[in-house]
Amino acid sequence: MPVRTIQSVIASIARRARLKRVAVSAHTLRHTFALGYLRDNPGKLLELASLLGHESIDTTAIYTRPSRDDLAADLERSHLNVDG
Repeated sequence: MPVRTIQSVIASIARRARLKRVAVSAHTLRHTFALGYLRDNPGKLLELASLLGHESIDTTAIYTRPSRDDLAADLERSHLNVDG
């Protein structure tokens, strides 16, 4: 299936579902898949690179970087958090 067709189908489904608070695109779904895959399969970066079609492991490594939300949650759970 051509990339543009996939993008069009995803955009159409998001419109029909009336999703407005969260941007939905082929890219965000791919990103969500990659993050979920690594969460469920820690250390399987080479396998993920293969699934995503990345030639360089460096391209796939971006999914191993923590998000701001992840960092904030870690800090909340930390013994260094004097408020919690």
